[in-house]
Amino acid sequence: MRLVIDLQAGQSESRFRGIGRYSTSLALAMAREAVKRRHDVRIVLSDQFPETVPDFRRAFEGIVGQERITVVAQPTGAAEMVPANAWRARAAEQVMEQYIESLQPDVVHVASLFEGWLDDAVTSVHASTSKLPTAVTLYDLIPFMRPEIYLADPGYRAYYQRKLEQLKRADLLLAISSYSRQEAIGELKLPAARVVDISAAIDESFMPQHFEPEAAANLKAKYGIKGEFTLYVPGGFDPRKNFEALIEAWSKLPARLRKTHQLVIGSKAPDGIREHLAATAKRFGLRPADLILTGYVPDAELMGLYSLCKLYVFPSLHEGFGLPALEAMACGAPVIASNATSIPEVVGRQDALFDPKSADSMAALMEKALTDKAFLESLKNHSRAQAAKFSWANSAQVALDAMEQKFGHKGRAPAKPALPSRSVKQRMAMLTRAVDKLKPPVAPTPQDLAIVASCFAANHRVAGKRQLFVDVSELVNRDAKSGIQRVVRSILMQLLTRTPEGFDVVPVYSAAGDGLRHARAFTARFMGSDQAVASDAPINFGKGDIYVGLDLTAHLFPALNPTLSQMKSAGVKIHFVVYDLTPLLNAKWHSKGMTIAFTGWMDSLTRYADGLLCISDAVATDVKRWLKMHPPKPARTIKVSWFHLGADIASSVPTAGLPDSAGAVLAALKAAPSFLMVGTVEPRKGYGQAIDAFDVLWRKGEAVNLVIVGKAGWNVDELVDRLRKHPQLGKRLHWLEGISDEFLEKVYGQNTALLAASQAEGFGLPLIEAAQKGLPILARDLPVFREVAGKHAVYFKGEGATTLARAIRGWIDDHAKGKAPGSSKMPWLTWAQSTAKLLQRVGVSK
Repeated sequence: MRLVIDLQAGQSESRFRGIGRYSTSLALAMAREAVKRRHDVRIVLSDQFPETVPDFRRAFEGIVGQERITVVAQPTGAAEMVPANAWRARAAEQVMEQYIESLQPDVVHVASLFEGWLDDAVTSVHASTSKLPTAVTLYDLIPFMRPEIYLADPGYRAYYQRKLEQLKRADLLLAISSYSRQEAIGELKLPAARVVDISAAIDESFMPQHFEPEAAANLKAKYGIKGEFTLYVPGGFDPRKNFEALIEAWSKLPARLRKTHQLVIGSKAPDGIREHLAATAKRFGLRPADLILTGYVPDAELMGLYSLCKLYVFPSLHEGFGLPALEAMACGAPVIASNATSIPEVVGRQDALFDPKSADSMAALMEKALTDKAFLESLKNHSRAQAAKFSWANSAQVALDAMEQKFGHKGRAPAKPALPSRSVKQRMAMLTRAVDKLKPPVAPTPQDLAIVASCFAANHRVAGKRQLFVDVSELVNRDAKSGIQRVVRSILMQLLTRTPEGFDVVPVYSAAGDGLRHARAFTARFMGSDQAVASDAPINFGKGDIYVGLDLTAHLFPALNPTLSQMKSAGVKIHFVVYDLTPLLNAKWHSKGMTIAFTGWMDSLTRYADGLLCISDAVATDVKRWLKMHPPKPARTIKVSWFHLGADIASSVPTAGLPDSAGAVLAALKAAPSFLMVGTVEPRKGYGQAIDAFDVLWRKGEAVNLVIVGKAGWNVDELVDRLRKHPQLGKRLHWLEGISDEFLEKVYGQNTALLAASQAEGFGLPLIEAAQKGLPILARDLPVFREVAGKHAVYFKGEGATTLARAIRGWIDDHAKGKAPGSSKMPWLTWAQSTAKLLQRVGVSK
């Protein structure tokens, strides 16, 4: 049986309430049990709550294969509390159901149907023509039973009634209590066979907490509790929670009890509710210290309050189950509660129940519990025994038994033939026809249609195609316009315009290491499109997909490790481009933070990467040496290979624009021998030595120019200050910060030679770019520069000013005599050729 679980209830606003916790816990238990029974389990999430996706992937890791957790692209702006969202809400239902249909489920479990009023969650039953076999968790019918309170708003009433009609269409309802089951059968007139009581449970972490006296005092003091206390955790603040009756009952306790005990309500309450409860307490003659409103309490501290309270009281008028009461019992608290609706099932003890509509009844039982030690102790003993009767494993077993019986499947279903593929255009036509029949009050805008079409395109990739994920995180978050960003732009453009056969190229990014998302908005801008697109949702991945860490993302580690672990377990091949290891091999040129980040990055790469793609043979040699000194643990083979970068600027998505001073600068460069240096102004680039050398030449009266193209980097405050205050700045010294590629092309054309003085490089892209322009090269004698330029450059050694000044002067003399080697015949790759090499290294041929 293929079971598809729609788990949006664990993502939406419901995740802050009991429904969200119930949905997630039941889904985990069902997945475990279903896998034992050899069923195929799929988890479906929405892209409208991307911050929740990494947590779900971690929660299901080891239970459900990561490729079976999918994130559906949905249109933004579907919350039904906004009337203008009506068309998008109906369209979103079609999008979701058509996607789930493509998974070919034997049964779809909707974890909570009443979602999407406050947020963009989208749940439905038979909203499309697919009529998927569906089971829905039934929590309660409280709004239906108390319409005067919960359905007073016409908009919400219409929303609820529409959802209720969908609920009735479900093939199977999984009620969370016997009471909810009977309510559905009796009030909705549903056949008893269609509604099953699966009960409920709580997280196993809820258990008695033991405190030393000082720790107990500190926890109570944090919430303003001064002595013994009675606790109520309502799980919400709507009228059925019965606060007024509870406060009145507390006021009826003997003064001697109230003097030594406080009433504590433990939940986050809106300001208006807090004021109302305080006013209610005052009306019943209570002192401010008698009633404590804690505000939000984290689970760990909530378990502490459950364990420390003298008594837990649960006065609710109507519950589908009553999870807070069970949580308190599991923590060993003595519990008394309302005798209404499902609550007696949870408490399981008749003499622990009171009439919630009677303050006197409630007060009498509270007084007995607080004064009768034997009764109180018996309640404690009962709590632990009663709580043990409930487990998510039991609920999951009952739910799956019901599904198997209803839908007639046991064991793994045979492979199914693929559904006929439909184009985005066909799907849009089907959707539009279906939504038109519903006559939503607001017609779709062209942008609505474009976004929905984008969602379809994102959800229904061409059958049989693998995904090639290209990580462009730094480019998306902040284009530093450095050499690496130029590489990323260039290769990305090649991949998007010359997509490898059998693959979808998917640009992705991470904002802060919190998982990887589709870079849809960025990609649209990058390709010059103003078409509306689906949101930047977390990615889906599976066996056969390939991930290439193209951008330098060392700062995102180790936060990105869980995502890489999930991808690896799903069968994704992981590769990273390595530009250089200078922060590890020459830490003096970099900040301590960068060295630490690179160390963590390389540690992660040795753990998860299948291949490391170096941009030169020299870098590959450094990487192999590093891996020999820091072998992966546990031992594993990592393929280290290299490819050369391209150099045709026209294919690198060049930036455009010329400053007002461009003409004057170019004229000055043409008037005298000019040496060009290109690259971020950072310690290893040799700018300090170059300026010192040119100072020597200028003092000798040499009419030569030094041109620096690059933004200020790190650890160069003194050098930058020197540049800005240099007497030759704007005369013989020209510092062009952050210029466009268009201007850089012109600068290359007006210089005499390229000066590559860097003390460490991964490749040396400016050498290639200079060769394209026929610009001669004077370079430091580095292995990587010889690898790139060979015999087509002049090389110098040494780090002193005089040494470099002599090399420059000697080059000028040789150039004048025609003895300096030219670079025009130096071999170089286009970005198309470079990208093809990269694809070969990762096992993809174009």
